[in-house]
Amino acid sequence: MKILIVDDDKNSTVTMKALLISQADYEIDIATSGMKALDMIKEKEYELIFLDIMMPDFSGLDFAKKMSESDLLKNIPVIISSALPISSDELKTMLDDFKKNCNVKGILEKPFSLDKMLEEVKKALN
Repeated sequence: MKILIVDDDKNSTVTMKALLISQADYEIDIATSGMKALDMIKEKEYELIFLDIMMPDFSGLDFAKKMSESDLLKNIPVIISSALPISSDELKTMLDDFKKNCNVKGILEKPFSLDKMLEEVKKALN
């Protein structure tokens, strides 16, 4: 399975990659910006995308809007990750926007456990 992690926090991405690889035979790529991720999804097909909401220059929502413009990309399952509390009004508003633009299958509040991440992966792929 090919997974793309899109997050500007390099420590988070390296940790997520290591944890996922330790659990299953995943092929994982990392993009540290939304623009880099757009280039990557044009070159390779991914079956799941972990997408950070808040990134400088090109946010997760900007990325999601670009995904929605492509019939090929808009159906890729996306798991949103955020440092904002899931219960916050700001995040709820953003999630509504995300759901209009991409195939949101789950959300993870940072920091999250390996068990929670794996639970969201299973849920997203079923």
